[in-house]
Amino acid sequence: MSLEQNNEQHYREVVDKYVNPEASYDMTTRDYVVRPAADGDTGPIIIRLPNVSEAKGRFYSIVVRNADPVNTVTIADRDDSECWLGDIVFNGKCDRVLMYSDGLCWIAMGEAATWPGLATTPPPGTDAPTTVNPTTIAPTTAAQ
Repeated sequence: MSLEQNNEQHYREVVDKYVNPEASYDMTTRDYVVRPAADGDTGPIIIRLPNVSEAKGRFYSIVVRNADPVNTVTIADRDDSECWLGDIVFNGKCDRVLMYSDGLCWIAMGEAATWPGLATTPPPGTDAPTTVNPTTIAPTTAAQ
């Protein structure tokens, strides 16, 4: 099946597949909602995303139910994504990410993840103010 036909398959699949892994887990293309939990009993766990080409056009919601600095939840690709910046590591309850596949790379949008380039939005009023000195544009004179 070519990549172009993947989007045509969406209406044929169950769209509300939910998983609650308490151990390392390999996601399928049907795992749209994932709620992992890592604790002293499970230890750190890894959630591996589906193949990026098979997940083309799909969003995956991942919200951590339990984690701490020792018992982390790591989101990893299958070494098939262009420009993968490295694994996403969660270490707190309610850390979350929304992953989107364009067929070639994973695009992450989320909060509280340690992943360079992750698109995050801090709460209002928490950013440090930026001071910019005014600049003057000098007129240019052309040789005549």
